[in-house]
This record gives sequence, C-alpha cells and structure tokens, in this order.
Amino acid sequence: MAVGDDATTAVALPETVAEARAHLFGEHELYFVPIRHHSPACAFALRHLLREVRPAAVLVEGPDDLEHLLPLLRDERTRTPVALLCQTTRKAGGSDASGEEKPGQEVRSSFFPFCDYSPEWIAVREGAALGAQVALIDLPWRSKAWLRGDGDDEAARSQMEERHLAHSRYLGAMAARLGCVDHNELWDRLFELRDADLLKDWRSFFGDVFAWCAMARLDYEPEVLEAEASLPRERHMAGHLRRWRQSVQGPIVVVTGGFHTSEILARWAQAEPVTPGGNGNEETGAWLIRYSFERLDALNGYAAGMPSPDYYQRVWEQFEREVPHPDPNSPFASVAIDCLTRFAQATRAGDQVDAASTASVQAAAVQAQRLAVLRGHAGPGRQDLLDAIRSCFIKGAADEGTRGFNAELRRFLGGTRIGDVPPSAGSPPLLEDARRLARAAGVRLDDSTPRQVRLDLYRKPRHRERSRYFHAMAYLDAGLAKCTSGPDFLGNSRLNLLLEEWQAAWSPLVEARLIELAADGASVEAVCLAKLRREEAALAQEGRGRSAGAAVMLLLRACLIGLHARLPQLFAMLAAHLDEDASLASVVNCGHRLMTLWRSREPLGVQQHPQLLALLERCWPAALFLLPDLGHGDESAEEGAVRQLLSLRELARLLAGLASEDGVAAIEQTPFWAQLDRFASDIAISPAVSGAAAALLYLDGQWDERSFELALRQRFAPGATPRDAVRYLGGVTAAAPELLLRLPELLRSLDDFLTTWDEASFIAHLPDLRQSLTRLRPQESAQLAERVAELHGLGQGDALLTFHHDVSEADLREGSALQEQLRQALLRSGLAAWLQEPA
Repeated sequence: MAVGDDATTAVALPETVAEARAHLFGEHELYFVPIRHHSPACAFALRHLLREVRPAAVLVEGPDDLEHLLPLLRDERTRTPVALLCQTTRKAGGSDASGEEKPGQEVRSSFFPFCDYSPEWIAVREGAALGAQVALIDLPWRSKAWLRGDGDDEAARSQMEERHLAHSRYLGAMAARLGCVDHNELWDRLFELRDADLLKDWRSFFGDVFAWCAMARLDYEPEVLEAEASLPRERHMAGHLRRWRQSVQGPIVVVTGGFHTSEILARWAQAEPVTPGGNGNEETGAWLIRYSFERLDALNGYAAGMPSPDYYQRVWEQFEREVPHPDPNSPFASVAIDCLTRFAQATRAGDQVDAASTASVQAAAVQAQRLAVLRGHAGPGRQDLLDAIRSCFIKGAADEGTRGFNAELRRFLGGTRIGDVPPSAGSPPLLEDARRLARAAGVRLDDSTPRQVRLDLYRKPRHRERSRYFHAMAYLDAGLAKCTSGPDFLGNSRLNLLLEEWQAAWSPLVEARLIELAADGASVEAVCLAKLRREEAALAQEGRGRSAGAAVMLLLRACLIGLHARLPQLFAMLAAHLDEDASLASVVNCGHRLMTLWRSREPLGVQQHPQLLALLERCWPAALFLLPDLGHGDESAEEGAVRQLLSLRELARLLAGLASEDGVAAIEQTPFWAQLDRFASDIAISPAVSGAAAALLYLDGQWDERSFELALRQRFAPGATPRDAVRYLGGVTAAAPELLLRLPELLRSLDDFLTTWDEASFIAHLPDLRQSLTRLRPQESAQLAERVAELHGLGQGDALLTFHHDVSEADLREGSALQEQLRQALLRSGLAAWLQEPA
C-alpha cells in the first residue's frame, strides 16, 4: 500500500495503517474524514462526500460546549474569516495539570477559526443544508483549557494546533526525499495540487490523508500524547461517536484532524458514551467574533492549518466555480498569474526600488509553470509561485537586503481580509462601543493592515479626541494602536513635538482582549475608569511616603485617556500624597510632571482646573523642606542625589519662568541657594553633592570665582583623599562640565592634586576620573588636553597634542595591541631602557 499515485511519491505503509485505512468508510455506516485544518483540497473533497453520502449526522472536532453557537455559523450574514472565541476564568484555589496551586483567578482564551475553505466550515454549512444533525464532539473548552500545565495558555491560542505534523520526523524525511522545503510544500505536492476531478474521488483522497497523518503519529509515544491532551480528547470524541451511533439511524460523517482519526477509529466501538459537560469550578464565555487572514496565517505564528490564506482563498474560489477546464492545471495557473500581476502592481504602488516590470511578471509566470512541470505538480503551486517571484522580481543577491521584500510578499499572500458576524452574535457592549469609537477615529474594521495616523494635538480638537481613544486602548493593552512619534507626556520627553503619530489596525486579538475586559464595564471609558480606580486603591495601600510621583502619573494618564470627570478626585488625592511624601526624588518628579501638565494644558484638556496651579506652587516648598537630607547619603547614593539636586534646580528655573504669566506667583529661591551654600561649604557633606552645589552656586551668580576657588582648595588641599577629590570633581562636572575650561583655578587645583598621587592611586581612581571627564564634548576634551599640556610646558608641535578624531575604536584597539607587541619585543632584546621616558 502507498501514499501517492506515481513512483516519485509512493511510500510503503505499515500493515496497521493499511488495515485501518480499509475501515474508514462505510462500516457501521460511519465515514471517518481525516482533514488538515483550512485545506481547500480537504474542503472540496468533503463537500462531494457529504453530497454523495447524505448523512443523518455530521460530527465535527470542536468543543462540545460551543454547540449553541452553530446557528450563527449557518447564518447567511456570517462572512468568513470568523472564529469562536472561548474564555475561561478559573476561580481561586484551582490547580493546573501538574497539581500546582494557582492562587487568584486565571483567564485563558482560545480561538476556533473558520474560513471559506475550512473543512469544518463546509461540514457545518453543507451538513445543515442537507438536513443532517451537526454536533461538536471535542472536550469542552472549559475542561480542555486546564489540561495543559505549561503556563503559556494565558495568551489566546488556537484550538486547531497541528504542531505534531510540523515536528514529525517521518514527514520531515519524506519532505527531504522529495526535495520539499518543509511539510507545507510536501502537503501541497501530495494533496493540494490535485485537480478537481481527482479531489472528487474522496475515498482515495481521504485515504491518502489518513495514511499521511497516521504515519506522522507513529513518531509520538503514548505517554507524550497523554500528557499533551491528545489522548483525553480522542477518548472524549470516541465516546461522543458511540452515543451518536446508538441514537441515530443512518450514515454518520466524522470530521476530525487527521492526526486524531486513527485513534478515534480504533476506540469508538469500546468507548463509554459521553454527553456534553464540564467542570463547574470555572466560568466560561464564548462568542462568534470576526477573524482575520493575518491572524489565520501559519507564518504569523498560527499553530494550525495552511500558510498564505489569501492565496488559498483564491485557489478555493477557482474550485468553487467547478467549471471544466480543458487544461487540468489551469485553476492553479490562473491563481498564479493573478497573484503575480497583483503583487507587481503592489510593488509599483509602494515605490519599491525593485518594483516589478511587466517583463518580470511574464518571466515569473513562465518560470512558475516550468517549476511545476519539473516537480511533477498538477499546476503552479504556492512554493512554485514563491520561487518564481524571488527569482524574477529580486535583482541581485537574496541576502539581508531582501528581508523587506520577503516580508511584503508574505503579507501579500497572507492577505488582510476580516470577516463579519450577524448582529445576533451578541457582542458585549464594550466591544460595540470600541468599534463605534474606532470608526469615529478612522480605523477600518474590515482590514487588519496597520495604517499610519497623524494627529495635530494643538490645533484640532477632533484629533485630540482620536488621540484619547488610542491612548485608552493602549492603556487597556488592547493591541489596537502603537504610538510611534510625538510628545511623550508620561515619559516627559519630546514635548516640543506638535504632531502625534500612531500605527493602528483592528484585529481579532483586539476583540478578544475587549471581550476579556467586558466584565469591567459597558464602555471603553467605564473600563478605563475601573482600571484607574484599582490603581488608585493600590497606591493608597502602599502608603504616602514615596507616592507623589506615582500619583501624578495617574493624573496624567487620566488626561491622556479622556477621564477628565475624574480629575477633581485625582487632584485631591495628589495633594494628600504631596503633603506626606518623604522622598525628595518623588516630590521633584511630581513637580516636573505637573509642569508638563501645565505647559500642555490645551492638548491634555486641563485649562479649567485651578487646582493644577495650586499644586505646582506647593511642590517648591515641599521639595525645599526635604532638601537638607540630600547631602548625608553614602557613596552608593551619590549619583542619584546629584541627579535630584540638578532636577530640583531645573524645576526652579521652570517655575521662575511661570512668573511672567497672569496669576502665577514668583517662587522664592533664596532658601534654595542658602541650602546649596551649606552643601558646598560643609566638609561633612557628600563630596559629589558638595561639588554639584558649588558649581550651581557659581552658575546662578551666588558665588564669584574667589568663593569657588576657596571651596576647590578645601577639597583638593594636601591631606584630601584621592577618592573624595574624584567624587567632588564628578559632582562639579555633572552640574557644569564646562567649568573645567572656564575656570583656570579649577583645572590648576586638580592638576596640582593629581601630581601628588602615586602610581597605584592614579590607576585605582582612573576609571572614575575618566567618567567625570566623559561629560565633555569631543572638542572640549581636545581643548582641555591643550590646557593641561600648557600647564606642563608642552606646545602645539608636541606629539601628545596631535589628535585624530576620525580614528575608530577598532583602530585604537589594534594600535594598543601593536604597541604592546613592540614593548615585549624590546624587553626580549634587552632594550628596556628604551622604554624609559626622557627626564
């Protein structure tokens, strides 16, 4: 017995598989139909089987607790791709398959997708049209969701996984033997590329599919299949079949993934009859939702079915016509030519460098046809088409530079089609509200292609509304849109930008996430408010010791997502946190965020909130109250303390700039300068904080050069430790690195102090010394080197002052290695004296 019709594909089958194949059709009026999910060939052959057998019942692999949704699949207004979305929430105290306790609640989601050429879709629609009873027979989703304990099920996944076929050693060996790229090309060659007349011979076709899948199953031990839930599912499906056979007269067609067919065939006669049911310790919801080709594409990570759904949709449409062709490969050739023409047009429309010409299209069409003949295909298949496009459309080597082309080709063959469901599908109110707002924001609900959206936040109120919707969906992790450019109000950066840019696309994952959130509210605003209030409660539980910075982030978030009705409560909450916050970093951060909010009042919609100005004015005295403790931290906290000091000084500068606006009082900076003076003058203060304070006092005009020089002498005087001196220099350069060039006394004091170090001290503190000087720009570093050289009597003509700014890091490493080799050679030759510097 063999799979295939000719010598190139014939493969001997074990007797057990050959014997099982003989029992697929007709015994006990049962017809076992092994399929590959989303296969046009399987769907076409199944349609002819159903019309010939005219069954009394059609049993389909699918969760039996979703049977109530089958009428929606039969509704004429349902347009594929669509999917049954299942979500299960397990209550606290549950455990996974390994017995490990899972506290709290878990939510697991899964899709059961359909497209026009899904055999399951044909089974449901065609079976009902023929008057058959249609039922789902797999394990209930609410039970199956918790069978696997691998911890990765919290992400929405497919219930039609075919990973067994992808990882089969048998199929891999067969693909290698026939010169196929992978199991997908192997499947195409053996099954999809049969002409319509051969597919109508469904006995032969499904017999071959059964053999293909049964051979793949031989790679797996029973223990593996039990652990990953294949055997429990197959026992359940066999039990369903036993019950149906006992209660229904007439033919029964059983449509399951080919990997499961052999086990169900072997078990059903001895199986215990089962009825639909499940575990009551969890809550289950299920909906018919719109799905997309992008999500369906196996190349995008989908674990079941065929890649390139738009390509196979066009193959299916050719089969649907059922018009006799004089040339049996013409359906495949027609699809290939159509794809080549449309892809070439897409490359031209996209202004690609390698835009395809008409001559390239003609050459690719000829090559695809010749490849099909060479490979023994009935016509140009998907892989023939891919090879022809890459050969004729790409100019030059197919290397890293063609990644964009290949990605575009994959997207093109995958398609962007999104299905539709009837109003009776009963979407949660949250989903309907999100769709309404998406349409108002200009997002297409019938296409999953990401599109660029540019919003003028300052001049167009309508654009601000759209921005708030995108921010709200991002806040809910809905996956609708991603901000790619524009002001970052939360991160306090890029505030000079006036336009905001987003990449937005509606997808089934968006709908799945919204359904998951539906219990929190009936609108996007309500769900956002519920999440914000949970964050407020969590912040309240943490206490108010270091919370002003976190509280102001909630305030900013509310403005971004349009929850302006909540602002009075948030302002009051922030005021309470600000009064009790004991962290200078948190208070200063709060001041900067409020400053951002004040400067961006128009786009953030807070023009009418006088509390904002009042809070701004309270930040300054709150920060001054906490400032004295900044100078008493240990060395590990110095860098953060200096950053806080500089940030506070910047906040003072911003607040002082507000005094020119009506109704804004000028801040009093004298207490700030007085505290800086104490930091700079007290030898017990952290050296880095002291250095930064001295630099700021000089920059603000509170100290003259004489005062600064006295502080420098104190820190660089004989008896000062090298470590403290380097820390002091780090504080100075963090605040104002240019002072090394502006104040000769600073450079001279540092140079004099360095000459007192021995070699060990210099090497020990060199990394920190270099770190302090990295704050200088390259040109400033060159000027500093010249000043140091002048202090030591060196001039412009000396080699030490020859700079090569175009030398790369690799050049420097190579030069250092060469210098070391030279030094070693001199030492070996007894010329160590040559290495001594001249007196």
